[in-house]
Amino acid sequence: MSSRRLALISSLASLGSVIYFLESFVPFPLPFGRWGLSNLVVLIAVVLYDWRTVLAVSLLKSVISALITGQLFSIVSLMSVAGSTAAAASEYIAYRTSVFGLVGVSVLGSVVNNITQSIVGAMSIKSWSFLLILPQMLILGIPGAVLNAYLAERVVKRAKNNFGLDVTQKVTNNENDPR
Repeated sequence: MSSRRLALISSLASLGSVIYFLESFVPFPLPFGRWGLSNLVVLIAVVLYDWRTVLAVSLLKSVISALITGQLFSIVSLMSVAGSTAAAASEYIAYRTSVFGLVGVSVLGSVVNNITQSIVGAMSIKSWSFLLILPQMLILGIPGAVLNAYLAERVVKRAKNNFGLDVTQKVTNNENDPR
């Protein structure tokens, strides 16, 4: 792994973790819910980088966030890792196949994240009643997903214009790829 790629993954995961922490101060209408703004960094990775980078950013963001909040080996942490990984995979596939625009990709990720987290939570407590708040979580996740898509689009445009990143290049899985 190149040092540039490692620095990129670390920077995105760290930024996502800081956003996750700051987001905890913004009230959410449902218990244990979050707005999902820290998933912005995963969405940026989906647009700019290969699958391995997206997966690394997603997993590291979840683990670092769990460390910061003191929930590393909790059910919440397991739900976060499962949801984030499933969302990253669905976003990556949807974006690469051009099924949706960036807003659709982000909303899809939010939906997949919420469903995955709800299933993992229900299985963990051995009660499907956990799924009763899923419809509200799905609806309340849409504004954060739309905001993430808007911000990701802005960041990618600035990266292309100011730093010369060519986001139109074909993404490769080459270890020596500086992206």
